[in-house]
Amino acid sequence: MRREKRPLYRAYLLRCWQEGEAAPGKEPRCRFSVEEILHKRRRKGFDNLEALLDFLRAELGNEAMNNEAMNNETMNNEQ
Repeated sequence: MRREKRPLYRAYLLRCWQEGEAAPGKEPRCRFSVEEILHKRRRKGFDNLEALLDFLRAELGNEAMNNEAMNNETMNNEQ
């Protein structure tokens, strides 16, 4: 029996916006949403950048983690 893999190609529409006014001396509050545009048109919202990145890491799985590690290693070698 052949095991079907998830497609390696993904396409997302990313939206980012500032919510409300930033208090003096504080960072503005940014919100994010991601919408998958190839398969099911599903949308997910995030309160902060770290939550968005966690979602993308989970969606892309080990592939994203391996690519990130390779990119970091390349950048470190160039310095």
